[in-house]
Amino acid sequence: MTAHAQLAAGSGTNAAMRQEHWFIFGNLFVALSAGALALWSAPMMLAILYINVWLLANPHLVATYTRIGAIYSRLRLRWVLIVVAPLLILAALTVIALAYEAAGLLALYFVLQTFHVARQSYGIARRHDRRLQVPFRKLPYLLVYLFPAWGYLHRSAQAPQSFLGYPIWFPPVPQELAFAVGVAAIAGALFWFARLMVQARSEKPANEPFNSFVLSHLVISLVGYVWISDITVGWLVVNVWHNIQYLIFVYRQRRTEVMTGQSSEESDSASVRRKSLVEVLKSPATFFLTCSIGGAALFVAADHVGESLLWLGLPTILIAHFVLNFHHYLADAVIWRRRGAGKP
Repeated sequence: MTAHAQLAAGSGTNAAMRQEHWFIFGNLFVALSAGALALWSAPMMLAILYINVWLLANPHLVATYTRIGAIYSRLRLRWVLIVVAPLLILAALTVIALAYEAAGLLALYFVLQTFHVARQSYGIARRHDRRLQVPFRKLPYLLVYLFPAWGYLHRSAQAPQSFLGYPIWFPPVPQELAFAVGVAAIAGALFWFARLMVQARSEKPANEPFNSFVLSHLVISLVGYVWISDITVGWLVVNVWHNIQYLIFVYRQRRTEVMTGQSSEESDSASVRRKSLVEVLKSPATFFLTCSIGGAALFVAADHVGESLLWLGLPTILIAHFVLNFHHYLADAVIWRRRGAGKP
């Protein structure tokens, strides 16, 4: 490889790394800012909630279904996942609603959502992982699960009575248990940070996006599940971060070409630069708009079906929306388990 080629390759790698850091820390900033605004006032919290539902959560749902179509080529398996699974989920949720009403549904949602966020972070962390042989290789992945587990135990010990305006139930957990798990999580994180500092002194870090992503996950988990006392606002912080992260990931995975650097030749023409910007934005805008329209249609349909069945005396609106949510949890769990699913 010539010196010029090496320089170009290095420049492309640096550009790609800067882009990864921009996505990681930009998303972290947006989520924490959303939480700060939500804590500011109740009307602001409602505004952030609506923005999250209509512009992030609903498109997130549709983005999952685009992955099903892209990954599964066997029609029978796709039919089972898309048609049979929702019916089974509907039956299970109906039983839970009959036995425990809305509180049982929200309890199930919160624990599954917590695990779902951790599982997605685990999958995306694997995508970023370029480490070779390093001591305590599995420690960051343990922390990815340990921090949300601590957060769930902390919420259980806190025992909030409502969530998103609905009653919710948590299993009784002693404060001492939540505190012990928190100590273990913080100790593990500090040990991991110390290892990173030692590696940074001995060699140039080669896996910065992986470390940055895991760090962002730990920060969001700590803030959303532990530091913010209001369960709804804390959930909102985690959910905004989670939704943005997934939309970016799915879009980048679906691209036929992933840009890792800029061309060495740039036109001086302003019109060409404007045209290039439009071309760059066209693809993500189309993807986001498609997911937003599809997500809005699903949301309105679930609302309509739920309202039309309220005469049953069940929280049918919650059931309708949770069928969509839990089905996308299941679909994501299956997709993440497939080899290569976490690769762009």
